[in-house]
This record gives sequence, structure tokens and C-alpha cells, in this order.
Amino acid sequence: MRHIITVLFITFSIILFSQNKIEFNKFPFDIEALKDLSYKKDSIMPKFVGDKFYYVNVDTNQKISEIGFTAAYPFVGRKCTIIKVDDNFGVIDMSGNILIKPTYKLFQLWHTPMRESFVALCKTNNCSSFEVFDLAKGDYVIPDNGCAIPYFERERLIFFKSENKKYGVHELDEKYQNPKLVLKPIFDTIYNIRRNLVLAKKKGKIGIVDRNNKIILPFIYDKIILSKEKSNLIGLKINSTWEYYSLLDNLRLLLKSKYECTNIGEIIVDGGLGIYIENNKYNILFNDGTSLSQNYDWISDKGTVAIDNNKVYIFGNEKIPFLYYEK
Repeated sequence: MRHIITVLFITFSIILFSQNKIEFNKFPFDIEALKDLSYKKDSIMPKFVGDKFYYVNVDTNQKISEIGFTAAYPFVGRKCTIIKVDDNFGVIDMSGNILIKPTYKLFQLWHTPMRESFVALCKTNNCSSFEVFDLAKGDYVIPDNGCAIPYFERERLIFFKSENKKYGVHELDEKYQNPKLVLKPIFDTIYNIRRNLVLAKKKGKIGIVDRNNKIILPFIYDKIILSKEKSNLIGLKINSTWEYYSLLDNLRLLLKSKYECTNIGEIIVDGGLGIYIENNKYNILFNDGTSLSQNYDWISDKGTVAIDNNKVYIFGNEKIPFLYYEK
């Protein structure tokens, strides 16, 4: 059943880090939407052929339909996905059936728990009202209040800055109150505290101690890379070598490499660790020390999409690239 929701449509801001001055706005598709819809490859994928996108069987490279689109996006395991004809958006399923004719001016994917398959479709450019479609089920829906956000226990160790301008560590009680001194303020900097491990700098060098000031990694490192919170990966540089560690369970060395990676812990390609630069090009470093077979002009933050010489590739969660677009 179809329902129109009349509320303010919030357009999220798009922030792209432009590697090698790629002109993203000249592509016929939206790069942010492609990133969101490329974390998995399917047996049916969109491909640019001639001057339009068609859905093809990846095994036979044959079109499933002779209908071409201005833009078309992957299914990522869902029943249907977004297509564009001229300046309007609609929805197609994996058999090539048009479930929603391209009559919508704008669309926005949802990024909330239990609603990852929802897309808001807008008839007008001002989007004072929109309709919500579930790409997984293939039907319009009325969104409820959603599910509660899962509870994660907070870190009870917190750092503080003392009068001597050094940093120490307090521990909070079970109600996250009443700080008690755990580590005296002897550190130049405390970068983060994860799983009761204190990542800090002392006398100009970086190392790791536990709550008892026991040295877990000696203070010999010159530079540190932190993954985003909850991913529990770090990189530490000594001389010209980067050591990458997992902080889950016990501290564990993943690999040593000459490459300085960004986005560690965010790469969803199987075994992916992070993105590195080599000769002004980009590649993915894997946990086994290998890389992709070639460097690229640009790689998306999760490693799912890459661009090189105006060719756009989709990796999904695999190392093998699928040629999505070339002009």
C-alpha cells in the first residue's frame, strides 16, 4: 500500500575527498548513491553499454532486458533497486520488471538501523512530502519508530589533563561517576583508550600500557593511526615500517608493511585492511600483505568502488573488479 508522508525532507550533505581531481559531477550516476549500493555484487549487475545502463547477467554478459537507463544502481542482495530515466527516478527488480515508473525527481537512501533497505522517493524538487519504499520487500511502507539502538558498554577509563600539563587516567564507577586515579599524569598525549588499553605518547614516543601501567607495547613508535571507534584497529610506525594491530581480545599483530593506510577497519572487501597511496595512485592493503592487482585514481572509503582513467569499477566485498561504467 502506498502512503505519502508530509514532513521536511532532509537532504544529507555530500562530502567527497577528491583523489587526483576526479570530476564526480560529470558521471551520469550519483557517486554517493553508488557507494551506498555497492557493498555486494549480485548475479545481475548494471553496466554501461553504448550510451545507457543495462542490467546484465555477470556470467554470460547478456542483457536481461533491452530497456536502457540514464543511471542504474546495484541490487546488493535486495529484490529491487533504483533506476533513472532522463531526470526521473523509479524502481526495478532483478527480473527487469519496472515496479515503479520513473516519475520521482529525487531519492534518498536511509541509514538507520533496521531500515537500511528504505528509500525515500520525492515527486518534486522541494520534497515537502515523500513516499517510502522498501527495496528488500519491493513495496511501499509506512515507517514506524524503528528499533532501539543496541546498547554498548562505555569505556570506564577516561583520561584527564593535570596542572603539570601531562595526561593521566581515571576510572569511573559502574554509574560512570566518581573518578578514581588509575594512572598518574605522566603522558605527553593520550590518543585513545580502548578495551582498557591506553594508547599514549611519553617522552616523544608512542606506546601502549594497561590500567596497571604495564607496558603492552614499548614506547618506541613515531606515528599512530586510529580506526574509528568500535573497529579496534591501530597502526604504529617505527622507522619506515607500519605495524598494524587488532585490539580485540588480546593485542594481536596483523601485519607489518611499508604502507601507511587510511580507513583502517572500514574496508569491507574480504580481508581488507586499509587504503594506501603509491605513486599518486590508490590501492587496498589486505591483512595478508597483498594488494589489488592494480592502482587506481580513486577508491571509495570502504573499498567497494574504484575509478581509473574514467572507468568505474565495483568490487563489492570481493577483490575482483566489475566494470560498471566507462566513457
